[in-house]
Amino acid sequence: MMSQRIAFFAALLIVLVGCGQIDPNATPPALYPTRVPFGSLPTFAAGTGPIVATQPGSFPTIPPPSAPAPTLFIPTSLPVTPIRPTAVVPTPIPSLDANWNQISAGIVWRTITFRAPSTGQVAAVLIVRLDPRYVRFKVHYQAGAARTIQQWQVALPGAVAIINTNFFDASRRPLGLVASDGVLSGASLPRNDTGVFQVVNGTPKVRSFFLEPYRNTEYFEQVTQGVPMLMVAGQVAPAFNPDINNAPSFRSVVAQDKSGRILFIATQLTPVSLTDMARFLGVSGLDINTAMNVDGGNSTQMYVQTGGPSQFTTGFNPVPVVLAAYKR
Repeated sequence: MMSQRIAFFAALLIVLVGCGQIDPNATPPALYPTRVPFGSLPTFAAGTGPIVATQPGSFPTIPPPSAPAPTLFIPTSLPVTPIRPTAVVPTPIPSLDANWNQISAGIVWRTITFRAPSTGQVAAVLIVRLDPRYVRFKVHYQAGAARTIQQWQVALPGAVAIINTNFFDASRRPLGLVASDGVLSGASLPRNDTGVFQVVNGTPKVRSFFLEPYRNTEYFEQVTQGVPMLMVAGQVAPAFNPDINNAPSFRSVVAQDKSGRILFIATQLTPVSLTDMARFLGVSGLDINTAMNVDGGNSTQMYVQTGGPSQFTTGFNPVPVVLAAYKR
C-alpha cells in the first residue's frame, strides 16, 4: 500500500510539472525595490556639514553628478604575493584571509585600497571583521548627547571596535529605529530600501526590510537603522533611487558575510559614491552577503583596538548613536 501511494504522488508530480503548475526554473523574487514611493534621505558629500531637516519627514538633497554611472569596476592595490615555485612544491598565492591582522580570537582587521570610478582616485577602506562566537554587540544612544569617535572610545573603554550608525536631525535625534538593551526609540524610516543591524535572541544580523518587512510589534535587543542597502543576498544593488545623493562622500557600512561574521567598514581620506562603495564590496573578496549604508560624510568615523597604536577614522560631526563590539 505504501509503495502504491509513493508511485501515485510521483506520477502526480510529473503531470503537474508537465502542465506548468510547478516551475523548477521560476524567477526568484526581486532583491531590491524598483521604486521608493516616499521619503528622502541623502548621503552628504565631505564638507557639507551635518544633516539638517527642513521640515518633518523631508531632508535636503544634493543633485547627483552629471557624469554617467561607471560600467566597469576593478579593485586595485590588493596585496598579492607572486608564485615562486621550488623543486618540490610551489609557494601558493595567499588568499585574502592571509592579509588580516588579528586582534584576538575571532577579531581581525585590515585595510584595502581600490580606485573609485566616480573620481578616479584611490580610496582606502578600514575593515574590522567580528565573529559573533567571540564578540557581542551593543548599540549606544543617549538622548540629546553626541560624541566624537575619540569621546565614544573613552566612554566605552571595553569596546574593541566602534562605528557611527543612524542618520540624525539638527537636534541630534537619530532618524530610524534605535534599540539598546531592549529599549526601543524612534520609528522605522518610511522607505523600502532601508535595513537594520539587529540582535535578536543573541544573534546579530544585517537585514533588508525590502525582503523582510518590519513589523511594529517586533522586539530587538539591539537595533540600528541605515539606508540604502548596498548588498542583499550576495548581490550588489544594481542602482540607487534617484532621491538618494550618489555624489562622492565618506562612507560607513555595516555588513555581514556568508559565514555570519559582522564587518564594520569605513572609508579613509578619499570620498566615494554609493555606486563605488557597493561595487567595491561586491568584488572585494570579503564574501559579503548583506551590507547596509549608514550615516556618512562628516559623520563617518570608526575606532578599532589594534593592540598597537589604536586606529581612528575621525569624522567632523559628533554622533548620537554608535554600534560597539566587545570581546565575550
